[in-house]
Amino acid sequence: MRAEHWAYRLLLAHSFGLCCCVPVLAPIPARAQAPPPPSAPDELYLEVSVNGEDSGMILRFRQGPSGLRSSVQNLRELGLDPALFGVAGQDEFDLERIPGLRYDYDTVRQRLHLQLADALRPPFALDARGGRPSAPASVTPGLLLNCDAYAQLGRERRLAIFNEWRYFSGAGAFSSSGLWNASGAERNYIRLDSYWLREDETSMRSLQVGDFVSGSLSWSRALRMGGVQWRRNFDLRPDLLTYPVAALGGSAVVPGVLQLYVNGVQQYSAEVPSGPFVVRQIAGLNGAGQATVVTRDAAGRAVSATLPLYVDTRMLSEGLSDYALELGALRRGYGSRSFGYALPAVSASWRHGWSPRLTLEAHGEAGGHLVNGGGGLLWRLGQAGVLSAALAGSYHSRALPPTVAGGLGGVQDGSGTDNGAAQDGAGASGAARRGGGQLALGYQYLGRRFSVDLLSVRASGGYADLGSAQGTPVLRGSDRMALNLALSSSQSLSLAYTGARPSAQPAARIAALSYSLSMGNGLYLGVSAFRDLKDRAVRGLFFNLSYSFDNRVNAAASSGRQNGVRSKLFSLTRAPDFGGGFGWALQKGSIDQTAVDQAQVQYLGDAGQVSLLTQGRAGQRGTSLSASGALVAMDGAVLAARQVGSGFALVSTGVAGVPVVHENREIGHTGRGGYLLVPNLLPYALNRLAIDTGGLAADVRVRSTRAEVAPRRLAGVLAAFPVERYRAATVVVQQADGTPMAVGTPVRHVQSGAETVIGYDGMTFVDELGEENELVVGKPGAQCRLRFRYRPPAGSALPVLGPFPCLPAAGGR
Repeated sequence: MRAEHWAYRLLLAHSFGLCCCVPVLAPIPARAQAPPPPSAPDELYLEVSVNGEDSGMILRFRQGPSGLRSSVQNLRELGLDPALFGVAGQDEFDLERIPGLRYDYDTVRQRLHLQLADALRPPFALDARGGRPSAPASVTPGLLLNCDAYAQLGRERRLAIFNEWRYFSGAGAFSSSGLWNASGAERNYIRLDSYWLREDETSMRSLQVGDFVSGSLSWSRALRMGGVQWRRNFDLRPDLLTYPVAALGGSAVVPGVLQLYVNGVQQYSAEVPSGPFVVRQIAGLNGAGQATVVTRDAAGRAVSATLPLYVDTRMLSEGLSDYALELGALRRGYGSRSFGYALPAVSASWRHGWSPRLTLEAHGEAGGHLVNGGGGLLWRLGQAGVLSAALAGSYHSRALPPTVAGGLGGVQDGSGTDNGAAQDGAGASGAARRGGGQLALGYQYLGRRFSVDLLSVRASGGYADLGSAQGTPVLRGSDRMALNLALSSSQSLSLAYTGARPSAQPAARIAALSYSLSMGNGLYLGVSAFRDLKDRAVRGLFFNLSYSFDNRVNAAASSGRQNGVRSKLFSLTRAPDFGGGFGWALQKGSIDQTAVDQAQVQYLGDAGQVSLLTQGRAGQRGTSLSASGALVAMDGAVLAARQVGSGFALVSTGVAGVPVVHENREIGHTGRGGYLLVPNLLPYALNRLAIDTGGLAADVRVRSTRAEVAPRRLAGVLAAFPVERYRAATVVVQQADGTPMAVGTPVRHVQSGAETVIGYDGMTFVDELGEENELVVGKPGAQCRLRFRYRPPAGSALPVLGPFPCLPAAGGR
């Protein structure tokens, strides 16, 4: 016992001595960049904050010879870019060695405060474009027939019907269009275009097999062909800005609100955290202007920065390419022949954004012993506009065919009715030349106060393209000049000049001048004049005054003189409402001292549009009737609709008379089958549809009243808003003694599993009822049951059933 007693005393003394040897230190605030003493553990787990904002993370650090060391993974965890720190290829680094980084290590709280310069922080990115977002497109298989009929009544009767057949599914869309004419004893049908189209919005590529218009540039001509076309299609991504736009950067000391103004108009607003930020995709500008970014903190202090901009939508963003490749045969006689394919040909166009200031172009085509190719560029001169230039050459090993009479501009179709310059047989004299060249120079500046557009094209006598091989040669010279002046916010003045020099015809030079004035409250004045500088007898002067009333009625008065012929016209029009209804137009006046009048009435409905027009001149009168619409087969139903564009939706409710709203505008009501077709939606973009349930019966419900749909091009998509009828009732539950069940008592519907509670007077609302129903009332251990039958009422009011006694054993009614 004595030995144990002495051992106990020695242990107490030793413990007391250890306690006395350890000094008690008061907490000392940590100094900046002061690591723990060398004897501290090598690994530290610290709570990290960046520029005063807690990260909410505890990360691992190590004590190094010169301070704290961090892993590169820590930077990634904090949302920082190791490349900005210069340590992308390392595993660890010393905090002391990073320029622009300061830190404060709090040894007491085990916290690490990082203070980073803006150069070390990735900017907070903002997308300022307020356009409609794109979405994965969908399609519901179906058939479509578009029709547009015109009938001329009276002695000279004539009937023309345009039609387009369309089939669409997940594999693509097939379309075929044509025109049927009947005049007197003549009857004929002309096929226009037939093709199969498949598009991929992910890669922005389109494949078209059949008839198409070839790709072209500003200095080349488009061709109608039959074959295969493969091209880049930016329309599949309506949210994508394809042209170069500047990005505005800045830094916010504290979190605040950012506002973007383009030419003084606010375009975008968003909250930004502290630190650097960058605003990208600044839209709403074409030409010269300026963008201003304003940041405001919680106290209202504002900091602004302004940047001059110049945007040209013809250019491509850096690294972006646009192309089209066609292989097939040129088409002749479009509009007069159904199958006029002749000359095998190949065509290719390419554009590439080399830099924000430079876009490169190239085009080539070959066929019929002719080869044509060239290149061009668009070069932005800072804020001074865009310069364009192109040089092309051609070579043909055989003489070109005789020239076919044609007109200026348009798409070359080989019929001699669309593109190229009208020439006589003398045009064939240039065909003997084996080659030639074409040079195009242009300049464009678009500003807030004035705009200038210049383009001049010169071609040598031997230059030719595939249109020339079809009998429509290129112009030997063409000039275009346009000058627009904004005299004030309500006045503008424009001057235009156009010149064309065919090979074997006199040159044409036309100058035009126009002035417009908006006098407010819907009143508008326009004055225009033109003159042929080669023929002084060809000239004209026109005045126009119009006024728009609040009820969609527009009144206009015009007077003019062209080539010595005077005209005076007065008109009053009202367009049909977008949701449907009647419209009308009245016109009266004189042309060359001959009285003219015109009256028209229109009706726009869910199934299409009809119009009746009567015209009178010099005692003679003509009357015509036109109608347009569509038939659509989708979702097992066939219905009539308005003429359908490139994308549409079929709204299905299952109930007739439900109003349908497209982009906050009522477009119509569902028909007897509960369907309504919404035409002319934007393909590959989110289109907002909704139904108005205010007029539905009280015993129906709609799980969703809004939907966003994105149809494919030439296709439709089903937008289902299933309207369901309630199978519900208010059930009155009593206890076994006939008194109401207590408020709040739980209730479970055995058949559906739905749970609810007892309300006042023993009432409870039960949904999803069947013919036979059972309720379990009360908590486990103190439950009762009741049974009842349900029959849907004839009216729309929800029925009240009971009272039913709730019995502990199986029973009830």
